[in-house]
Amino acid sequence: MASEASFSGPYIAAAFLCEKVLMEQGNVPTFVRVVDRFTVPKFAVPIPPGVQLPQQVIQITLVVILKSGDLGAGSHKVSFRLQKPDLSYMPENSLPVFFQGGDDNGAMVAVPLMIAAPEEGLHWFDVLFEGSLLTRVPMRILHQPAILQMQIQPPPGDH
Repeated sequence: MASEASFSGPYIAAAFLCEKVLMEQGNVPTFVRVVDRFTVPKFAVPIPPGVQLPQQVIQITLVVILKSGDLGAGSHKVSFRLQKPDLSYMPENSLPVFFQGGDDNGAMVAVPLMIAAPEEGLHWFDVLFEGSLLTRVPMRILHQPAILQMQIQPPPGDH
């Protein structure tokens, strides 16, 4: 680990999950529904033949705000990867970020994500800067038992 005196940035101003990011007047972001716990229905089995269950999908945005510190102006690579509760990783994704220079100048990465059929348990989003781990953002998935509600259609002609 580098000593504080030799670390030059970037510095993490914020890292979290939210429902969505709105870019307001003056290019100022508004973060909607900051959350790190999700409850998804888990249907009891067996499921009757021919019945399609709705796909359980979580739609979130991973937000990372960095301050450049002593990095100066230039483009850099920010990557993220999702570690599942079984400690396996989803494929890593990378995005370029550009710092304009100056200690307090920064960059924001807002990555919309869709996670289908998430496993129950604690997930971690690793955030890497030029391949080095900067921080981890937690996401807890809870499964809630659910009962499949089915409507039986009356045969034609019955009223």
